[in-house]
Amino acid sequence: MTNKRDLIIDDTKFSTKKGPWFGELPVPRGGDYDFAFISDRTGGAVHGMFEKGLEAAKKLNPDFIVSIGDLVEGYWTDEAEAHEEWDRIDPLLAGLGVPVFQTVGNHDYGTEAMIRVWRERKGIDYYAFRYDRTLFLIANTETAPLPLPEAMLELIQRANRELIRNPQALFVDLIGDLAGDGVPAEAWTMNEDTLIHPHLSDEQIDFFERVLADNADVDWTFVCLHQPAWKKPDPIFERLERLLEDRPYTVVSGHVHYLEVTEKRGRQYIQMGKTGGLHCFEGQGDIHHILSVKMRGGAPRFEVILLEGEGGTDTLDAYTKRAADTKQTA
Repeated sequence: MTNKRDLIIDDTKFSTKKGPWFGELPVPRGGDYDFAFISDRTGGAVHGMFEKGLEAAKKLNPDFIVSIGDLVEGYWTDEAEAHEEWDRIDPLLAGLGVPVFQTVGNHDYGTEAMIRVWRERKGIDYYAFRYDRTLFLIANTETAPLPLPEAMLELIQRANRELIRNPQALFVDLIGDLAGDGVPAEAWTMNEDTLIHPHLSDEQIDFFERVLADNADVDWTFVCLHQPAWKKPDPIFERLERLLEDRPYTVVSGHVHYLEVTEKRGRQYIQMGKTGGLHCFEGQGDIHHILSVKMRGGAPRFEVILLEGEGGTDTLDAYTKRAADTKQTA
């Protein structure tokens, strides 16, 4: 049997050879292998935590790493500032010595300037890849921007500039100091209803439908999203779920900065916590972590790698959503 490693691009839309990845997939050995997910760095990165997450991922000796999005603070309206921020982050990924595949997040793609810079540097915003008998669908949930007023965008950019000058500052404190009485506190109060606004596109699902048909022999499929699209009524995402219904799959997202697993259709829908990002919600899932994935016999085994304090590991069972579970807004 041929051990496949394929990067799959939507050639009906993209003609560029650029892509949001660093390094090449290694040649599959056949059988078992390991990889890792890293999550959100942004919304006011905790100094050094993302770098700690990268090192923890590298120590796992994975075949590759998948980022679930939001690697830069972003929301720039000046392309030069957007480039400068990517110029600080991209070398961390490129120099890791492990292939890294990126999912686009709202901070990465949240303004017209950020979109232009992404396209210039990384080319495409959705794609797929196959590694041996596992398929990865990397989607873009940011095809329409989150609704942010101009005054709030300017405030975010001012706070970002302060963070660049003083990386150990706290974003929430900076926002509070800069806003004064200009922006009401409730504008920064987070809850899932206001935070989650996934926007996929039909052209992505058309592409994924072709990819799924061409790779019907895989053992497992991972759907990588930035925003947890299953938490809002979304006919486009529901169409993708119907395409997947006859095969084993796992959905992995980020965005909310709170680790939570939803059991749906007999599958796991994993909303990762954060890998250096802003504290948003109180509760057990409010952790900095990465996710180790060991493919054994064609199925995944997950382990939560904790980054705070003494570190350690945990299982996903402790983060499975139950009817009585609640979260408080930050």
